[in-house]
Amino acid sequence: MTQEIKDEAIEQLEKDILFGFENGDDLLESISEMFYDEDDFDENWLKNEIEIRLKKHQAESLNWEKPTDFEKLVKSFDELNKEKIVSLHRAGYTRQDGESDCSEIIDELKTIGITAKGYCFYHTQDLERAIGDEKMLYIGFDSYNREDELAKEVAEKIVEILKKNGFNVNWNGSLETRIKILNINWKKAVDNVDYNYNRVFEIMEKYNTIEKPEVKKGNKKPFWKFW
Repeated sequence: MTQEIKDEAIEQLEKDILFGFENGDDLLESISEMFYDEDDFDENWLKNEIEIRLKKHQAESLNWEKPTDFEKLVKSFDELNKEKIVSLHRAGYTRQDGESDCSEIIDELKTIGITAKGYCFYHTQDLERAIGDEKMLYIGFDSYNREDELAKEVAEKIVEILKKNGFNVNWNGSLETRIKILNINWKKAVDNVDYNYNRVFEIMEKYNTIEKPEVKKGNKKPFWKFW
């Protein structure tokens, strides 16, 4: 196992630990998969590095000022879910991933009688900016049906709630432009909480009325009456 491979693995590990979403087992699996074609990749070495660095990050987290920006973001997204805006944390790696994940949840909500207004999310590439020098987190959004007027309403609600929770937000009003959270101080430690699928459904079902499907009346006889 070369030093170059070790350096590459550590670079990815440090980013993933700062993101704060994956526990030790998740990190071992995801990083090992990056080097699946390396015959001499040392998983025991990686496991040891993960354990050391995770413990250090967890210890540092005990001294963070509360609430952290991530905690404020969770509060914001929870409030948006109450408003029927599906809100996802770290939704995939790209914008397309995030949009696909949101659309899938919107479709599933529809099957239980809840029609979402729209969605918002950030993805892994966005997190890379947030922990980097830019200190900025992009929030993607749209209406559930891609209708412009509703999409603008969704965006305005996102901006309103983010500002209410103490974020410095920038959006130029264009539906082609994502919302920016400026000067974000990303601090998150792994907590094994599902902030996406389960949380969205729990909040949506708790705070929104389930729509009953319409029953169409008619004079048609049941098929078994025709024989």
